[in-house]
Amino acid sequence: MNQNELIDFLIEEKFLNSSSVKVKSLSGGVSCEILLIDNGDKKFVLKRALAKLKVKDEWFADVNRNRIEQKYIKYVADFLPEAVPNILYTNHDHCFFCMEMLENGLENWKDRLLKKQIDLEYAKIAGGIMGSIHSKSAGDPIVERDFDTLNNFSELRIEPYLIKTAELHPELKDYFYDEAKRLAAVKKCLVHGDFSPKNILVSPERVVLLDCEVAWYGDPIFDVAFFLNHFILKALYAPDKGEEFVELSKTALKAYQLHSGNIYDREFEHLMVHLLLLLMMARVDGKSPVEYLNVEKQQKLRKFVYQELSNGTRHFETLVARWLEAIKGFN
Repeated sequence: MNQNELIDFLIEEKFLNSSSVKVKSLSGGVSCEILLIDNGDKKFVLKRALAKLKVKDEWFADVNRNRIEQKYIKYVADFLPEAVPNILYTNHDHCFFCMEMLENGLENWKDRLLKKQIDLEYAKIAGGIMGSIHSKSAGDPIVERDFDTLNNFSELRIEPYLIKTAELHPELKDYFYDEAKRLAAVKKCLVHGDFSPKNILVSPERVVLLDCEVAWYGDPIFDVAFFLNHFILKALYAPDKGEEFVELSKTALKAYQLHSGNIYDREFEHLMVHLLLLLMMARVDGKSPVEYLNVEKQQKLRKFVYQELSNGTRHFETLVARWLEAIKGFN
């Protein structure tokens, strides 16, 4: 359905009345269409999954991931209602849902970070949310059944991030292939799969987690490494604020440890640091590269990852200390 047909459908479903309707396309990720719909008495956001993702390389994914996102939101809402948007209407046949329009001073966290606005409290809250979700779902057979979505996770994360990057770095391919196999074999808790500042809205009153379509019952290490990676990369984006961005990562990790129960241990840290290095490389050479690192900074990152993988770095504090040293004085 095109946008006009979507509106007609919602009117037929009596979710909208037939008065004048304003539709505005909102910026979102690469995997979905997001519309702001306003007909006066009702204002909401419609989200629909795309079969072909909006990236340079060919990248297709099952649109049924929209159902996965809805299930994730509803699951988390049972114990952290303020941490996710309120779903107003769902339609599985056409792979879309409608949710509350999130206003009241909420800002996109990534936008704030790119403006070098550092808020440790948001890192603390976000890390706590992640830890709580992991802890709550760990070992739950019902959640494991409901989020048996490895194929979806593979399409959206393992292949475009790990396998694609391995193709460009044959010297490192064993690291990437081995990690892909390891991830696919783990079933510990409910993983968001796209836990990043671009998918988090923040305000002093509320922190809201969005874009849950990659959700999968699998390895919590992925969420942690994926999340911390964004702060590590932004330290390279703005080396003058490097220490502050690294402090965000430390704050988020401490909050995660506090709320995740017994999930985090020494082995977790070792595996997380290893995956973090791979994801650093994936965000410049995978199918979804970050847009804010120039060619020179990308090369600096590649050199660092090669070196640290060779060193076998296993501790997060060691990794970030070496990272800060590597980017010192880099403009």
